[in-house]
Amino acid sequence: MSTKERSRFSDFRAGIAPAMSDFRFTLRKIRKSPLSIVGIIIVAIYVGMAIFAPWIAPPAVGTRDPSMIWNDGYALPPKPPGSPVIINEGARNAGYTSHIFGTTQMQYDIFYGCIWGVRTAFRIGVLVIAIALIIGILLGSVSGFYGGVIDELMMRFTDIVLAFPGLILAMALVIALPIVWKIDVGYLLVVLLLFVGPLIIGHFLKIRGLWTFLIGVAGVVAFVALQTFLLGTTIWTWSLELGQLDKVLIALTLVGWPGYTRVIRGEILRIKGEDYIEASKAVGCSDLRVITKHIVPNSIYPVVIMASLDIGSMVLTAAALSFLGIGSPEGYADWGQMISLARNWMVLQYWYVFIIPGIFIFVFVLGWNLLGDAFRDILDPTLRRK
Repeated sequence: MSTKERSRFSDFRAGIAPAMSDFRFTLRKIRKSPLSIVGIIIVAIYVGMAIFAPWIAPPAVGTRDPSMIWNDGYALPPKPPGSPVIINEGARNAGYTSHIFGTTQMQYDIFYGCIWGVRTAFRIGVLVIAIALIIGILLGSVSGFYGGVIDELMMRFTDIVLAFPGLILAMALVIALPIVWKIDVGYLLVVLLLFVGPLIIGHFLKIRGLWTFLIGVAGVVAFVALQTFLLGTTIWTWSLELGQLDKVLIALTLVGWPGYTRVIRGEILRIKGEDYIEASKAVGCSDLRVITKHIVPNSIYPVVIMASLDIGSMVLTAAALSFLGIGSPEGYADWGQMISLARNWMVLQYWYVFIIPGIFIFVFVLGWNLLGDAFRDILDPTLRRK
């Protein structure tokens, strides 16, 4: 091997050595925590059920929406596990000969609802947390980095949202959101300009604090005047039809983002005075580069851990909304909706109508909580290399 080739090989080994060291450290932390392994296994099983739901519980023949639970007639009393399929010809053609977990009232199949409810749970938990996390990181980063009036406005608005109990606010938002959501893009631009305008103007004019806020307010006033007096009240209206579950997702997202905003802001306030941040500013890095390359990567771990723990909480909140009758529609494959159908049959004779969906919810939330503990052990920088 030539000297040049040896040099390249040495550089390659030096580059992969830290990555391999971190990977081995992660495996050691996971092996030392059996509960973390249990959490990973539980979540992996649920992921498998979500992926293979059409094969585990095939939709009844002729079903337009597979998320709607097929029913075997409309009799009110539930049927016990193992009861034969009698009326629904489409279900028999799909391979069902009996109700494996029994039926709820109105003869909705519990097995089908529990299996397809896994997809609903992932849709609610992962999607809501992902969007809320993005909003929280964006607002918290801007608030913590720039401070001043921008920080005060954002944090006071965050405090207002946090002042309401989460479930109560989510209920109010689900009821208040219309089925057809018409958005006036002109006023949407006003809101964006109110938050983004002062930052952009202040960046190019090299000014911060109260002056950037006043410039932003002046821009908003000018935009409203232009829209109202010259272009009319509407520039362009965008209509969006929302399903009941879509309203739940939006409500939970609007309720969930403030916690992440407060946490990421606190982390940024802690590290933005560090020497490497000051050094990056001194060499001429822009604010955007400092935030995205140096501040956020070093402050994001607490909110990621918090998000992994909140996935189960979001699923529980959505189940509570469905149980109260303002969540997913009747017959939808949702665990909260299934327990809502069992509210009149919570006696020992009909144990299966509430115990089986409850077990699915319990194990799902437990798996994410255990997985969140694993993330905390792996990602928490205060625990690394100990």
